[in-house]
Amino acid sequence: MFGDVVEDFLTDRATLTRRGLNDKSRDAYRQDIAAWARQLHVDAGGEPDADVLALVPISALTDQNVRIAYRSLRESSAAATCQRRVGTLRLFTHWLQLEGHLLVDPTLRIEAPERPSRLPAGWSVDELRRLARVASTPRDGTDRRRWPARDRAIFAVLVTTGVRAAELCGLAVGSIRREPDGETLVRVIGKGDKQRNLPLPPEAVDAVDLYLTELEARFGARDPADHLFVLTSGKQLRPGALNHLVETWIRLAGVPKQPGEAAHAFRHSAAKGLIRSGVPVPAVQGLLGHEDLKTTGIYVKATASDTRDAVLLSPAREVLRETADAFEPPE
Repeated sequence: MFGDVVEDFLTDRATLTRRGLNDKSRDAYRQDIAAWARQLHVDAGGEPDADVLALVPISALTDQNVRIAYRSLRESSAAATCQRRVGTLRLFTHWLQLEGHLLVDPTLRIEAPERPSRLPAGWSVDELRRLARVASTPRDGTDRRRWPARDRAIFAVLVTTGVRAAELCGLAVGSIRREPDGETLVRVIGKGDKQRNLPLPPEAVDAVDLYLTELEARFGARDPADHLFVLTSGKQLRPGALNHLVETWIRLAGVPKQPGEAAHAFRHSAAKGLIRSGVPVPAVQGLLGHEDLKTTGIYVKATASDTRDAVLLSPAREVLRETADAFEPPE
């Protein structure tokens, strides 16, 4: 059964690969394998809500069964999700072959769909101003979940560093470091448990310091290991709650909702703003924690797209059109 070998597969991935696996990656692999098992189970007439890993045998991974399951998953999943699941299945079946559980790889004839070439979106400076005002201003009412000093600090860190939602929620009080030269750094733990130290500009430091003062006033002295951003109850702020908070800002500020998770749009906005300001791409790569420079290069392409759109909207085009008829090129 799938359930008999999945954990061994994940252990091998964690111990034998160069980067290893953190808990989040293990869960993602496990969920992808469960999605394939569930589809194979349903195609065989089973119930979709069953404990599929314990019910689907490895022998179900035949060429025909996998092709049928793939067609169903491709129809019901986004291209990026389907592409990831195909990659996971290929790793899994290759491992099953090496371990002697399978004789033939059933994924050889599958071609994963290409991801759509979608350039990252981001907010304009004016839209960021509107979001900042909403995040910083107390609202009327009795919503006890509101905490303007915390919200402004969250906004400041997101918009200046471009950290991921999970990275921000994982920050501890001790992640904020004051250097002898006066610079303030925030220590971020990114994908693959890789650490990077990001400078915080003075404006963001002021926002964080004001929040830390209120945090201690509410909950007493903080230990460096305590979570930096918390709910009004004192519990850790999680990515789901963070995205809900940002969605509230978006709605109240009247700015467009960007594709994907709400908080991630700050990452796109920060990256594109740096590229527009002339910051070298490798420096932006280090700030964002991208493994591959090509990933950061997407923002260069996106910024070039913005420039092209600006040129197409130039009023000078109307001037040229108006004078086109009167222009007579020399013979």
